Amino acid sequence: MSLLKKIKRYSVFYFVTSLGMAFPVSAQVFSKASLQEMAVKYIAEQIGEHDSEQIHLSALPLDSRIPDRACSSTPDIISSSEPPFNRQITIQVKCDDPQSWAQYVHIKVLKMAPVVVTTDNIARGEVITSAHLTIEMKPTHFVRVQYQDDPKALIGSRSKRNIREGMPILLNQICMVCKGDAINIYASTKGLQIKTTGVALEDGTLGEQILVENKKTGKVLNARVDGVESVQVNI
Repeated sequence: MSLLKKIKRYSVFYFVTSLGMAFPVSAQVFSKASLQEMAVKYIAEQIGEHDSEQIHLSALPLDSRIPDRACSSTPDIISSSEPPFNRQITIQVKCDDPQSWAQYVHIKVLKMAPVVVTTDNIARGEVITSAHLTIEMKPTHFVRVQYQDDPKALIGSRSKRNIREGMPILLNQICMVCKGDAINIYASTKGLQIKTTGVALEDGTLGEQILVENKKTGKVLNARVDGVESVQVNI
């Protein structure tokens, strides 16, 4: 056998031996990605199925210099936090082997809420239909009071400005009752609901007070918008 072949043979032998010393045969190797997955799964289990759709979990990147970890037993997962969680928590993944190690993983916790967004560009003055709308989950700290979570409430309203595709619809961007529209006027008294028709004298959206005219009497009334082409008056 030539000297070169002997050198190659011994090099392979020492390489395999060094791998065995680094990671015992019975040990399981955990990559950075697997450690992150374990931490995220642990938090998801703590949250439970009931709230899982309302919360988005993600692990912050680990230092690229961190090597793969080997452990002959299942690593312990330790957290000092309990539900409800803050927006960021720290998880410790720990191996109690003779060559013990611990890795900290930071988990980002985002509470989500449904928001109505547009599926297409909506032009100023365009009547909004169901085809224009969909629901997306957004982090709650970005959700404004004027955002809506029910597409049905917006169908039939009219855009007061151009709205770009993929954007949430704000109530101040639409009129559910627009000036000049024929509307239904509702009033409640002594447990009875009275309905009549009228004309909107102003633009209005959900919850706003506007002036309307009763078609039958010609009387101008102060009314609260409670839906598309619908208002409530106090009598």
